[in-house]
Amino acid sequence: MTSVRDREPASRAEIERILSTPASKAFKDLRDRAAYMHITGTHPSHLRAFFTQALSLVSEMQNQPTSLDGLTGALKMNEDVVKRLDLEAHPMVVKVREHVKGGWRIKASRGSNARKPFTKVFLCKGLEQITVQIDGSILDHWR
Repeated sequence: MTSVRDREPASRAEIERILSTPASKAFKDLRDRAAYMHITGTHPSHLRAFFTQALSLVSEMQNQPTSLDGLTGALKMNEDVVKRLDLEAHPMVVKVREHVKGGWRIKASRGSNARKPFTKVFLCKGLEQITVQIDGSILDHWR
C-alpha cells in the first residue's frame, strides 16, 4: 500500500477515510499538520501536495484573524475536523494556548521569506523568543 504522502490529489473521501482511522500514521500526519494551521491560521510551508490540498479542503478563509492569539492568520479549520482530530488535546496546541494566555504572541515564521515548518510554532513576548515544538516541548530561542 502506498503512503498518504505519495497519493495525489486529496479528496474529501480520502480525508474521511483518514479521519476514520485514528490509529493510523496517516491520521497522525494529518493531525500534526492541522495542529499548526489551527494554531497559526496559515498553511505550513513545504508540504507535499496531498497535505496542502487536504488542509485546504478542511478549512475556510475568514475575514478576521484566526490564530490562537487572535492577531494573524485567515484560515480556520472546520470545527468537525478540529474535534475529530482532537486538536485541542494536541501537545503543540496545548502548550501554545498556555503561552498565549501568558501574553506570548504567535509568529508564523522567523521572517517574511522564512519557512513555516509544521513541527514548530514561534512565539515572542517583548524581546524574548521561544519555539514550541510538535511534541509540546519548548526551546528558549527560535530554531
